[in-house]
Amino acid sequence: MPRDFEDLAHPPDGGGKVKLVLLGILLPLAAALYAWHGWQSGKVWMPGKNGGAIISGPGAQWLALSYLGAGLAAHFRWFWGLLWIYRVFEWGTTAAMILWIGGCSGMLYHEFFY
Repeated sequence: MPRDFEDLAHPPDGGGKVKLVLLGILLPLAAALYAWHGWQSGKVWMPGKNGGAIISGPGAQWLALSYLGAGLAAHFRWFWGLLWIYRVFEWGTTAAMILWIGGCSGMLYHEFFY
């Protein structure tokens, strides 16, 4: 029996209303609020060894975009995926992953090569 995290290309098998609300609405909302705060303040926590670090400047804004992409990926996976609206799940997850990869790439460029 496959688990949800082993196959991210397909909607989750089940989970009910609790998973839909917690992972499909509240988690993405928290990620979006943190991304908005990071974009406005220009300071975002970057995970890493020994607790990570707080980065600032344009790299932080790019990282805030990647946090937004991660929140949107969670929303499309556990909200639209549990509602079995497959096209919204598929296109939304793809767009969210492009935003996440773009944010990570922009942050790496600004932190290490700019």
